Amino acid sequence: MHGLIDYAGLFPPAKLPLNEAINEYILHLKSENSWILGRFIIPISQFNNLEEFIPLFDDLGPLRLSVLGGGGETDNEYLNKIERNIKDIEQFRVKYKEKIEIDVIECKLATNTPSKDTIQTATSLLNESKLTHYHEFPNLPYVGIDYSTELDESSWDSEIGQTITTLSKIENTGIKLRCGGIIKDAFPSIEKVAAIIQTCSLNKIPMKFTAGLHNPIRHFEDEYDEYMHGFINMFGAGIWASTFPEPQHSQEKYRMFILLSHMLDDQTPNSFIFKEEKMIWKMRDDRDTQIEIDLEKIKKARKNMAISYGSCSFEEPIDDLKQLGWF
Repeated sequence: MHGLIDYAGLFPPAKLPLNEAINEYILHLKSENSWILGRFIIPISQFNNLEEFIPLFDDLGPLRLSVLGGGGETDNEYLNKIERNIKDIEQFRVKYKEKIEIDVIECKLATNTPSKDTIQTATSLLNESKLTHYHEFPNLPYVGIDYSTELDESSWDSEIGQTITTLSKIENTGIKLRCGGIIKDAFPSIEKVAAIIQTCSLNKIPMKFTAGLHNPIRHFEDEYDEYMHGFINMFGAGIWASTFPEPQHSQEKYRMFILLSHMLDDQTPNSFIFKEEKMIWKMRDDRDTQIEIDLEKIKKARKNMAISYGSCSFEEPIDDLKQLGWF
């Protein structure tokens, strides 16, 4: 869990004012659980408002930021925004030098299928600025995957697969997945989550998650009239996906997709067991199958595949883990 949670107190449902979010972040940095804490997430548009709080970190080391940027209706608009984002980041870096650390940007793509030239241009600019960049799709299409019959009625491969394949060949690049929000429609289906984790794993591109992951285990939430994803399910699936051998044919690829879906959909805390040297997932099938992932594979996957997730609460995930006896 080292550095697992990036603090997103500025965003719903917490949606704290900047001063309160900064105070919360400092409080968590000083706590005994600070080793779990990652970066402070902030939109580039709030840089100017952040300046008065930077002296608060003089005795805590540099303020580590993950900034939100990108977006736009067209590829040109997207590129223009990326250029402005980089300019703002460089100015902030020069002004505050050792007092801040900005090495991550989370960019929303303009469309699900930006041109290769657009991707190359944007990522080259970001790499020149020494930024690791995670790219978020504005929308995820319907998943109609049935690899066993070689049929797929959805546009997944053309819209999502091709873009991820292109990004995977570029250094310092990752994918960001939004896992929830404040309305029912903001929560992606199990199939969409399984498909994007599988696609990223097979392309060996890291993932960062955000929103809707306050709780460890998937469960139904009356407030949203919807099932919420669990961060144990999510990171368990991301780590496990990285251990799969390369599928040799469509049936193996389909089996991988189904198994990931089962882990993501598991709502039984007792299915997950944590020991010093490994994690175990009980599949609860007719053969009582157990999947074991050793510590070295977990460390490797956390470094290269399942990086972190943004949460507007730092205490709630830890409190839930304590109630489950896992912390």
